[in-house]
Amino acid sequence: MTASSRDEWIAEAGRWCALSVAWASAAGVASVVAGATAGSAALVGFGASSVLDGGASAALVWRFRRERAGTGDGETLELRAARAVGLAMIAVAIYLGARSIGALSDHLAPETSSVGIVLASASVVVLPVLARAKLGLDTRLRSGALRGDGVLSLAGSILAAATLASLVLHATIGWWWADAVAALLIAAVLVTEGSRTIASARRPAGGPPLA
Repeated sequence: MTASSRDEWIAEAGRWCALSVAWASAAGVASVVAGATAGSAALVGFGASSVLDGGASAALVWRFRRERAGTGDGETLELRAARAVGLAMIAVAIYLGARSIGALSDHLAPETSSVGIVLASASVVVLPVLARAKLGLDTRLRSGALRGDGVLSLAGSILAAATLASLVLHATIGWWWADAVAALLIAAVLVTEGSRTIASARRPAGGPPLA
């Protein structure tokens, strides 16, 4: 890998992460509000996942800009960003798990949310594009933090699809539990990937474990 190639990939990664921040600011916050209003654990979880994805992307924008400017050690910045992304993923998973278990135990069914359906539908289209771009660049940059952020975007798209399906299933055939089950499945994925991302931050490439 040449220095110029890495600079180009870092610039591209920064642009995709900036787009994630913009999307999360709009769709994520709106989804949390719509989900809270409708009582949908999956919709709230999707919105929270999007917001944290945006936060993780913002951390990566900062990380890549500092490396390009030569104002910080790339390896140190990578480790800090990876920890932030991993912790964000686990935070979303804990919230989703608690919310979903509560909904199942209390037999709580979400209401139909037109705004939520629109946001989830749009996210099914937008988030896979962001995820694919990040995951494609992470292999070139060898960035665990960028991989974690890509997984967050991918999980968000799956959660959006699951949210959309659960609302339709509840409205058409009365499967009230579909929303909570979908959220639990995504929580399990986020715990696994979040733990893996944090673990990657414990050992710099080619070096001993961090203290």
